[in-house]
Amino acid sequence: MLAHAVGWPVVEGGSARVIDAMVAELHALGGEVECGHWVHNLDELPPASAVVLDVTPRQLIELGGGRVPPRYRRALQRFRYGPGVCKVDWALSGPVPWMSEQCRQAVTLHLGGTFAEIARSEAEVNLGRHPEHPYCLVAQPCVVDPTRAPGSHHTLWAYCHVPNGSDVDMTARIEAQIERFAPGFRDLIVGRSTCTATATEQHNPSYVGGDINAGAATLRQTLFRPTAQWNSYRTALKGVYLCSASTAPGGGVHGLCGLHAARTVLHDLHVAEPELVRVSA
Repeated sequence: MLAHAVGWPVVEGGSARVIDAMVAELHALGGEVECGHWVHNLDELPPASAVVLDVTPRQLIELGGGRVPPRYRRALQRFRYGPGVCKVDWALSGPVPWMSEQCRQAVTLHLGGTFAEIARSEAEVNLGRHPEHPYCLVAQPCVVDPTRAPGSHHTLWAYCHVPNGSDVDMTARIEAQIERFAPGFRDLIVGRSTCTATATEQHNPSYVGGDINAGAATLRQTLFRPTAQWNSYRTALKGVYLCSASTAPGGGVHGLCGLHAARTVLHDLHVAEPELVRVSA
């Protein structure tokens, strides 16, 4: 609701700029980043006062192994995952020729036609079907950031929901939906790259079945993620915390899961080992 009211964020130069800035800040504080190292068990990690995991309940169970208490394990196993996504990235020779002038000025659009059409599309996904006319989320960052593509070219990406674990390529249906509201769109396509739900999980195992929201957005899991407990960032394993979108308040471009998890860690360390905590505002 906030994004619809004040606008969806776009990072100038590409989303990687956010990671670059965060890594630079971490390095300035003496931290290190190690990539390309798969961790299969928590015992592989070096000793630490706190371990903060950006994973879903499924990976937490696997990483914790026998250290996960049976009752907590059962609670995590009840966690439900939502629909997957099929995402397409395009390189275009020009801006998308939307029929609506407002759409030409918006960075993020939600394409679905009428309310009934959108409801029908999402209902079909929940029934395990692939909608012929999918509800699509579309982003055209070049509208506000011309550095994303050279000259008069543009970049565009979009995704639609599909049943969890789907390997169906929805490119043609997504493009048809865009063409419906922007006749001539297909003529602008210079190149494309498609990632199905199964490919999404292969890229990042925390996207279980292609679920980029890290858990179904049911009423229960909106209030209690991943389990019903006062603080969702603490786990049943001493010194191990969750900071992913599988915790409250769930997925979104807000970073609140990590913020609240960090505050929980700092609070617990301050209580247990106050000499280790140094925080400056």
